[in-house]
Amino acid sequence: MPAKQLQPDPQQEALEWFSLLRQPGCDDTQRQAFAAWCQLPDNAHAYAELETFWQQLQPPPARPRPRHVNERRSHQGKWLALVFLLGLGAAAYLYWPLMQRLASELHTDVGERRSTRLADGTTLNLDSASAMNVDLRGRTRQLHLVQGQVFLEVVLDGRAMEVEVGNARIQVFGTRLQVARHAGHDELVVLSGKAMVIQGGEQRMVSAGEQVTFDDTRIGPVHKADLKTADSWRTGRLTATDMPLGQVLKRLAAYQGQRVWILDEQMAHRRVSGNFNLDRPGESLQTLAAAQHLQLQGVLGHWLVVR
Repeated sequence: MPAKQLQPDPQQEALEWFSLLRQPGCDDTQRQAFAAWCQLPDNAHAYAELETFWQQLQPPPARPRPRHVNERRSHQGKWLALVFLLGLGAAAYLYWPLMQRLASELHTDVGERRSTRLADGTTLNLDSASAMNVDLRGRTRQLHLVQGQVFLEVVLDGRAMEVEVGNARIQVFGTRLQVARHAGHDELVVLSGKAMVIQGGEQRMVSAGEQVTFDDTRIGPVHKADLKTADSWRTGRLTATDMPLGQVLKRLAAYQGQRVWILDEQMAHRRVSGNFNLDRPGESLQTLAAAQHLQLQGVLGHWLVVR
């Protein structure tokens, strides 16, 4: 009997071609043979079904995110980072003075005044929110005014005394003097004796009844001081005689832990006189605002906006 002819199986052949075409060694000859095999409709149909089934088994491709969404999220991330940095900077700006005071050897809180007698007999009178470091061990007694204001009653014991204020040094030759750190400048007032301010290669000798201002770069001219009002803060009063309004506002606001923001710069230069109670700075500010027709607005307990 003649041998029985095997019928071609398009599905099986489609599977073989599917595997062969995905092999790395598949060449043009094999691809041409596959094209000839697909000329038969049953073969082409079987291979199309296999290809469709294979596509269904594949995971769906990742959906590309719209570019504008990515850009929006990128901008949002930048804004969040900027807000975080601004908040960090604001916190450092507001709380750095407090951290400096707490790290100092002698310090006072906001609204507090304190008198301290040192081991050599010298008396330090610290104003509100002030801080100092003291070193009396060497041949030269070293004081460092970190912030605020101090009134010194110096006892002369044969050793020199220096007060460090920022980048400047004050050599003390007298017995009573006042040193203050203000926003943008520092100040020395000598009530008795003498003192010399040294800043880089510049120096000024200040005698009793005189005062001088200085900063990190220069020393101003020496001029006469108003000794009746210079240390009035020690009795809880701020005595202003033809003083800039901005300076009075800053002194009163500082006694309740606030920084002043004056919206009208010309207003800050207006001259005022008066006697203000530092132990009740809020009432003093309201009295001054009523007299000068000012509007005061507290912000977050740290700022005082003046308009």
